[in-house]
Amino acid sequence: MAYNVLQHGPAWWHVAGQQQQCRRRARCYAVAAQETVHLNQSTCRLKLTVAYDGTNFQGFQYQTQKVRTVQGELEKAAGRVLLPAGRVVGASRTDAGAHATGQIAHLDVTGSAEGIDPHSLMMYLNGVLPDDVKVQQVEVAPPGFDSHYSSVGKMYCYKLAYGVPDPLQSRQRWWLYGRWCERSRGKPQSAGDLVLDVAAMQEAVQHILGVHDFTTFMDNKRPAGLGALKRKRPKLAALGIKPVRTREKNTRLLWEADVKLDDSPDAEWRGHVNIHLAGNGFLYRMVRLIAAALVEVGHRRMTPSQFLKVLDSGDRSALTVEAAPAHGLYLTQVRSSRGL
Repeated sequence: MAYNVLQHGPAWWHVAGQQQQCRRRARCYAVAAQETVHLNQSTCRLKLTVAYDGTNFQGFQYQTQKVRTVQGELEKAAGRVLLPAGRVVGASRTDAGAHATGQIAHLDVTGSAEGIDPHSLMMYLNGVLPDDVKVQQVEVAPPGFDSHYSSVGKMYCYKLAYGVPDPLQSRQRWWLYGRWCERSRGKPQSAGDLVLDVAAMQEAVQHILGVHDFTTFMDNKRPAGLGALKRKRPKLAALGIKPVRTREKNTRLLWEADVKLDDSPDAEWRGHVNIHLAGNGFLYRMVRLIAAALVEVGHRRMTPSQFLKVLDSGDRSALTVEAAPAHGLYLTQVRSSRGL
């Protein structure tokens, strides 16, 4: 029996086909509208210099809305001041608890460079940012600038102290008093028990200058490159496939490595010591592991020659100490390629 269109209406497959065509047409119109808006609205990239106290942050990189991060706070502030605004991209993903005085980030905003007043924008952003993160400088980025890929080097400072702990700076330095108590299961008998041999530390740190394989000073609890693998190839990461680290991948160039007594007024009796490191890149927790090893040298549990032997071994298990706490670490400067 033939199907009567006049009695029953159009066939169901015919109606479904029309609905599908309408949905396709709507999607095409939406894409065309977005492209038209994109063509009509020019974008400008801003370069931000950011400082923050990392005590109450779970690192720089955005994780989830329930986790407080530096990137998350910057994007919330940019969303209130600049509508619309893109993602904030940082040059370095600092650890939870680590600080920065010279973090570099970029942000894409709608508009032309001529219509942006960097100083006023910096004041507006700082007006809505919390007290523990502030923008130090806003610049219109040169063409081709990318805070991550334009970076050719970073400078870190690790701050520690062997004197009587100052409660007002408990989260700004690594106070070795507590570490001594934990190691000896008691309290130091005298201030001399805590004093560091800074000269020996200075001798040891010279061994890491130049090009070396820093596998010894890479925390193997989280393989480097795992985060990128999760972003780019989540299926491989879900299967438990981890990046293979080689000596070539773990090789870095350090052009500055020094240990200095702090020149602040109370540094002498507080025992403030700063470790300065600068290079073209750093492995996961590399600075914190170097700081922990140098403290071993300063307390004469390791000699400078043994420090060199551990470095040359290329074996993380050769270094028996854990990484120094994150709250003593500061990102002080990010170097960009010439012209950027």
